[in-house]
Amino acid sequence: MEARVQRVMVWCGPAMMVLWVGAFFFIAGFLPPSDPALSADAVVHLYAANTSAIRVGLVISMLGSALLVPYAVAISGQLKRIRGAKALADTQMVSCALLSLEFITPIAVWMAAAYRFDDQAAEITRALHDLGWILFVTVIWSLWVQVVCIGIAILIDRSPQPIFPRWIGYLNFWVAVLILPAGTVLFFKGGPFAWNGIIGIWLPFTIYAAWFVVMTWAMHRNLTQQIAEGSEPG
Repeated sequence: MEARVQRVMVWCGPAMMVLWVGAFFFIAGFLPPSDPALSADAVVHLYAANTSAIRVGLVISMLGSALLVPYAVAISGQLKRIRGAKALADTQMVSCALLSLEFITPIAVWMAAAYRFDDQAAEITRALHDLGWILFVTVIWSLWVQVVCIGIAILIDRSPQPIFPRWIGYLNFWVAVLILPAGTVLFFKGGPFAWNGIIGIWLPFTIYAAWFVVMTWAMHRNLTQQIAEGSEPG
């Protein structure tokens, strides 16, 4: 039964991506990101031109962000099958729970910007808008800890039939490296390293999406095999 529950929880990860990207992009219109160099009046216009859609999109995006927690619990259930990896499994789970909060926090900031943009100084709305993007793009360190812990856990697995292929362990380390540029957007208001730049957001975002695909496939495969064999995850 536990394996079946975890197999359902695994799909909370793709559900998170679909809900979050769909709401953030197609409803709120926050992707592609706004230009960091926009004037205060231009930022207010962004909210004024699409007020209801932004509010609805942000609410749905917040819901999607919460789905990271069950996804992390499913990953932890698989990592705990590796001898000596229980502490790493718990660390990645807590880190991903923090990541969920770190997704939710900038969304809440944008909600505040959308709530009073029409009766406050334009500079306040721009400051909130900037704060939301800076928090969203730069707060990558919980994800960094999560993927490093997963990578280590996979590589210490010396059993005859490893839980995960070793290449997925190396993939997690590459993800840890390739998301680092997102931590530098505070220093740029334009160019590839800005929060709307190819290195500032699009490279880390693409890598994160690819990581979701690989981890979901691997965990679904593992759990399907465990259900067929009648074995229970740890």
